[in-house]
Amino acid sequence: MLLNRQRVKFWQRIIFGFMAVLMGGFLIFGYSGVASSCGTKTPGNSTSGIDNQIKAAVATLAKSPNNPAALLSAAEAYATRGSVQTGVPDQAQTNDLTQSISYYTRYIALPDSTLGGAAAGLRVSAYENQAKIYSELVDYKSTLAVYDKLLKLQPGDASPYLGIASTDVLSNDTAGAIAAFTKYLKLDPNSQYAPQVKVELSQLKAAASASPSPSSTP
Repeated sequence: MLLNRQRVKFWQRIIFGFMAVLMGGFLIFGYSGVASSCGTKTPGNSTSGIDNQIKAAVATLAKSPNNPAALLSAAEAYATRGSVQTGVPDQAQTNDLTQSISYYTRYIALPDSTLGGAAAGLRVSAYENQAKIYSELVDYKSTLAVYDKLLKLQPGDASPYLGIASTDVLSNDTAGAIAAFTKYLKLDPNSQYAPQVKVELSQLKAAASASPSPSSTP
């Protein structure tokens, strides 16, 4: 099933944006210390602030490899520097995004005693960021693998299913998208995305019905 540009942009925005509410509650205080004095990249500005943030985080990690604030700062800085606005990433962006994923992986692996009382929520936020990055890398298989990990951390939560469905839409997996959207609506029928999800689900089911089954294909 081919997607038109408008639908692709919508579901990309879902993947890149629906986790913002989760992230806002957990990531801000994680930057205390290492990132507090570092700049961030804004459109039209140089990346010197981000480069400095990376250097500061890496220097801290050389002395304290399990410093959670430094790991998170490095992950975010590499993700920001490698962010892909349109199309697919070039090699430099791919390298930065891959580095970001590796720092998030190290961060997620930290014990609860290091992350503190909000450890579960912090890992959720880190996984959400990893999913976004894998999607930017157009690595939908890895994106879905991250959402599977989120489902284990958040049994009964609808958000991962929206991410799974959105990824399936982008990768043209109609059956997968139908299953995930259906599960999402069952868990959160009154969400802000429910109206658009219902429209998308209807279109996907119509397309699936119109497609010839494998047994009927010559």
